Amino acid sequence: MTADGPSVECSLTGVALRTHDEPYPFDYEPYAHQHRMADLVRDDEGFVAVNDSPTGGGKTASWLAPALTERLDTVAIYPTNALVVDQRAGIAEELDAVDHEVSLLTLTSEELAKRRSEYGVSENGKVIEQWYRAERRTGDQVILLTNPDIFVMMCRDMYRNPSREYANVAFAVVDEFHRAGRKEQNTLRYLLDELYERPDRQSRLDRIAFLSATPDAAQERQFERGMAAPYHRVTESSGDGVDTQPDRRAFTDSPADGWRSVMPPVDLDVRTAPTFGTADVLLEDDADDLRSFCAPAADAGEAVAVILDGVHEVRRVWEFLDAELDCRVERVDGFHSDRKASKLREFDVLVSNSAVEVGIDFDIDRLLFAAHDRGSFLQRLGRLRTSRRRSPARCYVPRSVAQSLATDDRITTADAVTRETLDAVLDDAYPSPREPHSFDWRYSAPEALEHLSERRDNAPPDRQEAITSRGRARIERQFLADADARVSREDIYRTTSEMDWRVLRALQWYRGDSVQALVYDRTTETVRSYDVFYLLRYGQVTFHDQATFEQSIPDSGQATFDRLKRYVDGFCTYDGTIQPTEEGWGRSVAFTGPSIAELLDVGTVNSDRRPRVLKKPKLSVTPSDGQPRVRTLDRLNDRLQRRRDRLGKEAGLLCYPLSIPATVARESYDLGKFFFLYPVALEGQEACLALGTDALYLHSLVMEDAERNDSDGLIGGVTRRE
Repeated sequence: MTADGPSVECSLTGVALRTHDEPYPFDYEPYAHQHRMADLVRDDEGFVAVNDSPTGGGKTASWLAPALTERLDTVAIYPTNALVVDQRAGIAEELDAVDHEVSLLTLTSEELAKRRSEYGVSENGKVIEQWYRAERRTGDQVILLTNPDIFVMMCRDMYRNPSREYANVAFAVVDEFHRAGRKEQNTLRYLLDELYERPDRQSRLDRIAFLSATPDAAQERQFERGMAAPYHRVTESSGDGVDTQPDRRAFTDSPADGWRSVMPPVDLDVRTAPTFGTADVLLEDDADDLRSFCAPAADAGEAVAVILDGVHEVRRVWEFLDAELDCRVERVDGFHSDRKASKLREFDVLVSNSAVEVGIDFDIDRLLFAAHDRGSFLQRLGRLRTSRRRSPARCYVPRSVAQSLATDDRITTADAVTRETLDAVLDDAYPSPREPHSFDWRYSAPEALEHLSERRDNAPPDRQEAITSRGRARIERQFLADADARVSREDIYRTTSEMDWRVLRALQWYRGDSVQALVYDRTTETVRSYDVFYLLRYGQVTFHDQATFEQSIPDSGQATFDRLKRYVDGFCTYDGTIQPTEEGWGRSVAFTGPSIAELLDVGTVNSDRRPRVLKKPKLSVTPSDGQPRVRTLDRLNDRLQRRRDRLGKEAGLLCYPLSIPATVARESYDLGKFFFLYPVALEGQEACLALGTDALYLHSLVMEDAERNDSDGLIGGVTRRE
């Protein structure tokens, strides 16, 4: 594969933030946004705040410092367990700033499994309750660090022994909020708003902070109009005539006094490569340049990061650099996450993907990365931070983006490009993905109504009316404010009443469904869960029944096996990757079987169908010439089809099928390459399907197109009743 587009070189300015010469719990002068957040917390009035300061700008300290000084029980919600663990270590180092006892509780599935054994109980809800109460008895403050899945399960009483310890926290912080999908953002925003509005005897929460990228206009409206608490952006000056200085400035050599660098000046080289094809360009066209770009890691002791998109890209580039360079070349991705902490401490060259894109701290001097969209460009570029020294960076972007940058005067004629200018240029250069605007009322509103129904039914009779009234008003302001004028409250209720109950149940979880296998990686002697589709496409895998698999794993993997065995859809051993085709493809994986055929038989056009729970999913795998077959696929399919026996009647696979090939669907609905569609293998039929939350997004897009051309006005697939 060749890079057939232009390249662009430019000089980026560094970013410095203004500091305040005033006392701060930690041993430095605070930034302006940290000062404003502390003022908000101390004022003891309810608020919802967004902190969109740049990467490396101290967003964690902005909430941690006032939470500690005010002794507020706090819950901090991070997108991944890895980030929970990483942030715990950083937060623990700051606790000496106060003289009272602070307990840090890391609520992850792995930690909860350890505590179940310690407390001799079988339910996570009971563990959380006992752990929190024990720490609260012996300490002065508790900070819960968790992921959104566990937080949502607590808020919705989804544990068999419900834990309501979340109701004791006064401060809630959501990190990397912009990285969540539309459904996930709606879920968190609604539940936090509900906790804020509950009476004090039911919830103490009155302070909410989102740590995020700069919100767009629609998100600003959601914060301002959709939530009950007053909204603040702490990176904006107060406008009171006192605090009106700019908080952020560009610099080319060094920041001025009273300013601290958070991003260095960068010599940026932008080149061309297709999404998921950067490794091909690096190893074929740019192999010499790749080697020389990373060589300072060996020659001058400079740390280098290479951040790509696909796991198979990471593997190929890592193998090349490991063979070519006389230094420590480490690989970290979702599948190769063993010894992550030590790898990030000790690498000379790091080859990775989105597994290190956010949050995890490590220092680098040089950066090479792929950027499939504007967000990934800015997020990955932000890995170069804090240093005042000019740093080199090389970025690979799609050809259309490179062409746009090469002809943009804001880039080509400037001696130095500010980060604000780069942001605006990228906004114009990258195509905006199509948003399923009707998703909010079509699915998030029914999700909230189902949750409201559960709350009402479980409340004392004298409180049910008040719960219902407040809940319906909250749903309308959050999910109807930006809806099409044709959509009314009655339409939402009717759509909800006609929705499959299994879909409504699936919506109560934070994330959409996925198909995971428990893997014994014999190349590293580690046990972890991973996506079945990657394993089937690229892995040398053998699937086993549960008992045989347990016998094959080392003792070090037993705890992981015990924790995940009920939830995974298969068990396999992994012996490395297969040889892909010249185009970089692995085996072809598709859905098949009578259950898929039954879903496709509904209706004559795609808009006639609705998302459904596939009760008995089945997969087929077709290797290309020379690639090995997966001879044990039947063992995976047998377990996959018995999902409901393990997890309950609603535990099929949420999906939405289209009677067109995946390539046509991507183009028709402007889905982009990171929207996952799976082919269907049925004789005489060309079809594809989306899974989990993606199924709901895709259905929303299909219905929007159908309704645009429908004079009778279908709402949620239900004919309007005038």
